[in-house]
Amino acid sequence: MDGRERDNVTEIRIPFRDIDMHGHMHNAAYYAHAEASLSHLWRHRPSVAHEPAYLVRRSACVFHRGLRYDEPARFIVTVAKIGGSSVSFAVRVEAAGQLAAELEVVWVAVDRERHTPLPVPAATREWLGSYIL
Repeated sequence: MDGRERDNVTEIRIPFRDIDMHGHMHNAAYYAHAEASLSHLWRHRPSVAHEPAYLVRRSACVFHRGLRYDEPARFIVTVAKIGGSSVSFAVRVEAAGQLAAELEVVWVAVDRERHTPLPVPAATREWLGSYIL
């Protein structure tokens, strides 16, 4: 790990609590760390008046190799697609210079009270564009 802070990169060491009886990280822990990485990126978004809420519409993970206790891992978040009311994020998990997993997380913008889809605000859309693959 190079120690540089980047909005779309989160570096961790795999904690013992995430390890299963076979010595690999639990599948659910990949999602938890990917969501934490997305939250880290999301904190840097521009302020938008009357910002919609964002809900997870879909998520999927492809595992390439199991991560192990105390192994350094890097979660890299990019934007795969910006739709009218949705954003598809791609989270790449790397360890020891190898691809360990790839996650797709799709968020949909919704009205905070009615939960009906809303367009992604222009300022948010522009900011997200800087993270497109």
